[in-house]
Amino acid sequence: MWGKVAICIVAAATAMVAWYFFLRRSNRRRGDRVVEWIRAALAGKGEAIAVRWLGPSSFHVALRLSTSLFQHPALTVRLAPRQNPFAWLRQHWRREPATVTFDADLDIAPGFNLEVHQHRWSGRSSKRASSDPERWECERITPLLLTSRPCWQREVANMMNALLGCRERELLSLGFRDTSPHFSATIALECISPEGRAGSNVFDTLRELAAEASAPRM
Repeated sequence: MWGKVAICIVAAATAMVAWYFFLRRSNRRRGDRVVEWIRAALAGKGEAIAVRWLGPSSFHVALRLSTSLFQHPALTVRLAPRQNPFAWLRQHWRREPATVTFDADLDIAPGFNLEVHQHRWSGRSSKRASSDPERWECERITPLLLTSRPCWQREVANMMNALLGCRERELLSLGFRDTSPHFSATIALECISPEGRAGSNVFDTLRELAAEASAPRM
């Protein structure tokens, strides 16, 4: 009996090790494709100059951009942790997408700290209603701002207006800090895929938002 238990344990451990190395290699191949997406999205705006893996499912891409607005720009890509079945299932259950985060310093550090997170909720009453956009009922809500200051800074108000008016609404989170990195933005990885909706426009959007934050203050 104990011999059969030992055999099962060894077989399970072998399967887990095989799963880990197979999916780790698969993630590396997917990472190579993602780097090609990044290069395509950067066409005419910059280039990816170095790729460094941080773990089995995440890697860092150093960038060189044509604009002088960003200093030390880089991307951090986080793929689905498929090499770890438990983490993968947890991420799938929570519907957390693979992401890409842009980080950079600015010529002029923002005079404020701001974190913006975008959350979306949706519901449907029937398959028929959900398949026909003309039958949808949409409601726009105003942003909720939590601040530790009794008075808003003008830059914060301008930044919120710029964010609401930007062309792309694919940002999952956006951050401005007076310490390095001054600027960071996270989007779903699929947005920069060949079938994505953002594509190269996402870098134009980031430049517009960063320019608003780094504008000289009067």
